Amino acid sequence: MSPRLKLKTGDVFAVPIDETRVGVGQIVATYGKDAYYFAIFDVVAPDSASIDLEQATHGRLMFLALSLDAKFAAGHWSVVGTRPVRDGIPLPAFKEVVGGPERVDVVDFSGERRRRAQPAEAELLPNRKIVAPVRLEKALRAKHGLERWTEAYSELAPNETMTTERLFS
Repeated sequence: MSPRLKLKTGDVFAVPIDETRVGVGQIVATYGKDAYYFAIFDVVAPDSASIDLEQATHGRLMFLALSLDAKFAAGHWSVVGTRPVRDGIPLPAFKEVVGGPERVDVVDFSGERRRRAQPAEAELLPNRKIVAPVRLEKALRAKHGLERWTEAYSELAPNETMTTERLFS
């Protein structure tokens, strides 16, 4: 059994779309020891060797989700290089109920910073959710017309308003 790949922030990776194209993602942050924020960019290459890392990581951000490394461990996704994470990635903030429904906190993307939520924030902020990496892959395939689009994929679009930067600045 081979040792598990050690993923890190900045790793750029290829996601298969079909037999002739790959999409491009990047690990833009982490949560805890084993969860990663995957950014999927609106970039397509014929294969992983053809990816221009600099151009790809500055493409339009299509999807952003907290997920796990299962697709890497299975060999379906491959790391093709590392680049600094660009400024302005809209890393999310979440709500957490603390002790009971009367106490809700706003928590940053990493889980390390928190503060008491205002009533509107408590209502609007999502709970933290980890999605399977296959959902990101299926959403990418659906964006390219290879699978049926579902509402679950819309939830993977980055939220530009409920961000850690905005709620903790």
